[in-house]
Amino acid sequence: MIPKIYTPLVISKPPHLIDVPSAWKGLENILWDIIHRFGIQKNTALEFGVDWGYSTVALSNFFKHVIGVDHFQGDVHAGSRDNSFEQTVRTILLPYPNISLVNSSFEDFIRDNNNRYDLIHIDIVHQYEPTYQCGLWSARHADIVIFHDTESFPDVKRAVGDIAKETNMQFYNYPFYNGLGILSIKQI
Repeated sequence: MIPKIYTPLVISKPPHLIDVPSAWKGLENILWDIIHRFGIQKNTALEFGVDWGYSTVALSNFFKHVIGVDHFQGDVHAGSRDNSFEQTVRTILLPYPNISLVNSSFEDFIRDNNNRYDLIHIDIVHQYEPTYQCGLWSARHADIVIFHDTESFPDVKRAVGDIAKETNMQFYNYPFYNGLGILSIKQI
C-alpha cells in the first residue's frame, strides 16, 4: 500500500527532552500535531523499543502515562550492549514519574494482553516479520500506531503497508528523520 504523505500543520518542540543519542531526533517536533489532528486521547501511550529513552521522554510531554517495553540489549541495527535497563531506569528516566519501563520482549508483553492504549509507538528491530507481528497486535489495541524508520528500512514500511491493508487503517508517512509511519482509524 502506498502511504499518503503526512505534512504537519504545526511544528512544536516539547519542553522536556533528554540529551542522549537517538535517530528519533526531529520527530518530537511533530508529536503535538499528530495528537491534535488525529484527536488522540492523552492518557496512556505504549512504546515498543525504548533504547535510551529519547522518544519515551518526548511522548511523556503529552501523555499522563507512558509505558516503555524493551529487552534493553540492543539489536543488530542499534548495536548490542549489556542490559542497559538499570542505567536507563535509575539515571536517564528517573526524573520522569509518568514513565514506566518494562524489561521484556514485545512478544512476551503482548501475550495475553488485551489492554487498549491511546497511542502505540514501535521502534524495534527493523525486520519485516517482527515489525508486522508487533504492529498488527498494536493496530488491534490502539486507534493510532506510529512506526519509526519507514524510510531507512524498507521492510518496516512494507510491514506497515501490509498492516494497513489487513486492518483497513489509513497509512500516512512522514519522510523525514528516518521516516515515521502513521496508522490511524481516522482519516485527516
